[in-house]
Amino acid sequence: MPITNTLDLETLSARMDAWASEPRTKRGRLVRVFRANLGNSPDLQAARLSMLIGYAEKAA
Repeated sequence: MPITNTLDLETLSARMDAWASEPRTKRGRLVRVFRANLGNSPDLQAARLSMLIGYAEKAA
């Protein structure tokens, strides 16, 4: 399922899995916070997902 012209859901998921184990990077912390749904806010989750998609597109 394409998220953007250059990124699909499987690619994003695989990159998030790899980033989650990065202890001292912003994207690693972002993945862990996204998965924990801290704040329980749809708006925060949407913003986090948008940032993660941006990181994944840069890596492409």
